[in-house]
Amino acid sequence: MSKDFYTASELAALGYVPERLTSVFGEPDSVDGEFRWDTDTVDAVERDVLAPAARIMFDAFAPEWNTRVQMTGSNLALGCGAAEPAGTGSEVA
Repeated sequence: MSKDFYTASELAALGYVPERLTSVFGEPDSVDGEFRWDTDTVDAVERDVLAPAARIMFDAFAPEWNTRVQMTGSNLALGCGAAEPAGTGSEVA
């Protein structure tokens, strides 16, 4: 039997940031107070959006990948300079 939906806790266990599930997968269905996203929606977003984006990001940032992974682990946006505040001396000249 195939799975019909993912819950917020299941998606978080897969590594998604709980606070960003709606921005990634859209508005969830609510069943008995539990948020659920349709499996077809999650699969389509992963296949059509996230996988191609990951390939581009890996190619673009492969030399600095450890830094980028640490940024996402800290819930920071990629490539926006959010890792350090301005004026710390680490800016690229």
